[in-house]
Amino acid sequence: MTHTAIVAGASGLVGRCIVEQLLKQGGWNIIGLGRHPQKLGGVRWVTVDLADAADCRGALGGLSETTHIFYAGRYDHPEGVPESVEINTAMLINLVDAVEPVARLQHVHAVHGSKYYGHQLGPVAVPMVESQARANNRNFYFNQEDFLIERARSGGWRYSTSRPHSFCDPAIDHPRSIGLVIAVYAAIQRELWLPLNFPGSEAGFHALTQFTDLALLGRSLVWMATEPRCANQSFNVVNGDTPRWSELWPDFAAAFGMKSGEPQNIKLEHWIKDKGPVWDAVVRKHQLRATDVHQIALWPYGDYQFSPQWDVTSSMEKARKLGFNDMVDTRDMFRKQFDNYRAQRIVP
Repeated sequence: MTHTAIVAGASGLVGRCIVEQLLKQGGWNIIGLGRHPQKLGGVRWVTVDLADAADCRGALGGLSETTHIFYAGRYDHPEGVPESVEINTAMLINLVDAVEPVARLQHVHAVHGSKYYGHQLGPVAVPMVESQARANNRNFYFNQEDFLIERARSGGWRYSTSRPHSFCDPAIDHPRSIGLVIAVYAAIQRELWLPLNFPGSEAGFHALTQFTDLALLGRSLVWMATEPRCANQSFNVVNGDTPRWSELWPDFAAAFGMKSGEPQNIKLEHWIKDKGPVWDAVVRKHQLRATDVHQIALWPYGDYQFSPQWDVTSSMEKARKLGFNDMVDTRDMFRKQFDNYRAQRIVP
């Protein structure tokens, strides 16, 4: 049986991984949504502004073949600025409002995240489990979830949400990537004949952390949307291991032929300001692609990733019990990312 999936945010990192998994699995017609026209193999593209209800009705009101919605859209926001609860909630509502009256929806999935638990605000009980209470703050995840619960009940379709942590992907065109931050930081430190010092604190260096490989996330989302036992539930999606930065750091240093350093507790956002000439020298010396060091990686995002001084881990037991047993070795994941950056001539 062929299904038809709308992938909202199909040109983003998460959306692309969803599309790749649907194509790999086969049996799916795919409709990608975004504000700007895209050419993605195997995808019918519809240009739409999800924040505009009228535009959604006009662009999406004829998609009667839709059976599934994968929602990976997010309203643009600067790093460190709270995401708009109202706009992000309205975008999902506008999409469902436009499609539901004409389609025979079976399932709607929304990609959320582990901030649901409030680990970014301070220490929480770990491992984080799906039954934990919502964090005591404003988050569009909560509003979207409330909407899905109510609308699925009245519309006769199922919903699910996912809670990944620290998206990781080998892509080179999205700067909000901890892999790119580490690789470019390492290249600059090496050029300066310095060890690969850890930018965060001593406590953060030894705290447990976790990551979500986006190919793993893509597989899990399609599983949730097609496994009846996942109906109307939320699931953590992480690699399955819980390394400390102190355990990963020597591997990162070795990958770039460097000595592993110590925690320095610096802000990369400030550290990078005068490193343009150094990066330009690296690019020339190794004949890399011409890139702007201030644009290639999102340095405040690196500061966010390195800042927790407490353990942040999620349990995968709920998904495991229902049959999703995929795991990713985090060290191997980063190794493959660094290899891809080199193959793409982004870092030496």
